[in-house]
Amino acid sequence: MSRPVNTVVVVGRDAAAWLTAFGLRYAFGRTGVAVTVVELPSMLSPVDVYPSLPTLGGLHGLLGVDEREAVAACAGVYCLGQRFANWSGGSAPFVHAYDTQPIGLNNVSLLQYWVKARGEGLAIAFDDFSLGATMAKQGRIELDADVSDSFSRPAHGYQFDAVAYVAMIKQRALRAGVTVMAGGVGAVKVEGERITSITLADGRTVEADLFVDASGAEAVLMRHMPGDGFESWSRWLACDRMLTASGQRLDPLPAYAQIAAFQAGWIGLYPLQDRTAIVACYDSGKLSDGEMLNTLPVLTGMRLQGEAVASALAPGYRPRPWIGNCVAIGETAVALEPLDAVSLHIVQTGLSHLISFFPVDADHMLEAGVYNAGLARHAENIRDFQIAHYRLNQRRDEPFWDRAREMSLPPTLDYKMQLFSARGAVALYDDEAFQASNWASIFIGHGLMPRAYDPLVDMLAHDDQVMQLKRMLSFIAQEVKAMPALESQLRPAQPRTNALY
Repeated sequence: MSRPVNTVVVVGRDAAAWLTAFGLRYAFGRTGVAVTVVELPSMLSPVDVYPSLPTLGGLHGLLGVDEREAVAACAGVYCLGQRFANWSGGSAPFVHAYDTQPIGLNNVSLLQYWVKARGEGLAIAFDDFSLGATMAKQGRIELDADVSDSFSRPAHGYQFDAVAYVAMIKQRALRAGVTVMAGGVGAVKVEGERITSITLADGRTVEADLFVDASGAEAVLMRHMPGDGFESWSRWLACDRMLTASGQRLDPLPAYAQIAAFQAGWIGLYPLQDRTAIVACYDSGKLSDGEMLNTLPVLTGMRLQGEAVASALAPGYRPRPWIGNCVAIGETAVALEPLDAVSLHIVQTGLSHLISFFPVDADHMLEAGVYNAGLARHAENIRDFQIAHYRLNQRRDEPFWDRAREMSLPPTLDYKMQLFSARGAVALYDDEAFQASNWASIFIGHGLMPRAYDPLVDMLAHDDQVMQLKRMLSFIAQEVKAMPALESQLRPAQPRTNALY
């Protein structure tokens, strides 16, 4: 007879640890599963930010976290997408919006009609046909938009002050019954492929049926597991340093994050209610941390406020994030650049997989195989999405960007780009975080134009195509004009401290 999992110990820090503990307790607390966090010292500073995709709103809803309360508690701002600038030579910036594209006309994607019209002289950018992108450009948002299915449907992510966000999630997790033990891990006792116990720095021994490693790159548990390994993706994602800082509050607040390329990497500006979080990812072979810090005010046009913190970036993943009774979550399992606001999404994906395949037998955790396979596919698809930004850059005579343009691609991305270039179709694989409209947005935005369009486009008369495209633009303009400004949708931020308690 199988023995159920009754105790879970999460060893880690910050959002990865507390979201995981909260989610597991919420899902299984009523079945008697006890969840404890062995909390490691935070790696966050007052300048850190958590950008997130719209999927985080779904997790918040399941956990009973009201989005307006979260935004107020964390100096948060709703975000409709990311605006990419300076990636494509002299080409205009574009907005990768989080909205979902409609079927189009006659069950043919709108993109196909745009490709044909562009070949006939249409000079209107593809993102102008996105309701979300147009809202973002004009700083307007409708949180409860009720839009016809004939047009794109806007969705919003968030930008949260990281320290405040962790404090909020931790408070709710404790209220839900999660217990906490502070202190570092002194020793990990492993027998075969199982952790039998961990010893804390103060000598206390902690046992559990299931251990979760949410410690990030430190991998305090996983590195002790037999067969553990980490595969680097630095051959595709060459930024190995990250500098975080703060600038003044933007007024008015943009409804998007700005992602601007420069000679040795990229810089993200993430608006918050009381400041602008700045994240620079760069190649240390081209710039030192000190040079990046000195260059940041020039590149952003902002005077830095408070401290700036430099840290290492090491993109890659663990092929076996679940070994025995130890599961890796967040950056312990998958490390990516903060590009495309995926950091919390990686945590959420691991949590979702763990809840879906929570072990039914504490002694024989066969669920590890499906967890490992699913998380690997998901991570590789996000990796490819990030690589696409680099590969499609049009910055010339800059070694960092020339190398990115010339690198060999993973076969999955190579085929996806070839198919899109041929006919504007997106090959979606299993466990995609980004859908066809997202891929099309960045492909077109970075200048990858389809050579042909779907022949079904010609089933609709030319004059009708023109009329329908005009009608779409008119509809979007009228809808956005009637929407409130972003600032009017924000409750005043609550007073915050730098404490995580």
